[in-house]
Amino acid sequence: MKKFKYLSLFSLLFVFILSGCNKRIDNYYMSLMGESESWRLTNYEIVLNEKDFKAGNGTLTYKNEQQTMTDWFEFSTHAVINNKDTVVHQNAVSGPSTELKEKSTGSIAGPTFIDENNKPITIDQVDSIYVVIKWKDENNKEVEERIDLYSKENRGESFLN
Repeated sequence: MKKFKYLSLFSLLFVFILSGCNKRIDNYYMSLMGESESWRLTNYEIVLNEKDFKAGNGTLTYKNEQQTMTDWFEFSTHAVINNKDTVVHQNAVSGPSTELKEKSTGSIAGPTFIDENNKPITIDQVDSIYVVIKWKDENNKEVEERIDLYSKENRGESFLN
């Protein structure tokens, strides 16, 4: 009986020690979409955790049926983190006869962003996410549009709360 008590006490102590070793890791996944006057962005993904930051795999669709070609196109994804605007993903294409109809954003992966206290950022520190698209129109004039994808203020009821 005494052995059983010690074995039970040891087992209970072992469980407490192991449960203290489990560190919580927050993983955030966002599937974002939005539109501007000329563009629609769908399936743009962002993954954020304490070690990694990944963005991309979206599709930009040009809504103007009149112009389908350009000689220059670029987009950049911005994240405003703790009130600081940071470009987190960008891509550009140039050359004669670049088709505008549908463009993949591609993707990037790298280490997570670190705040001023050298700690990985969390979703609560992300104020907004938006994309800026630039291209030359049929008159060779540079055009720029913005697509807002995420705003902490307009988050509302969400699983990210």
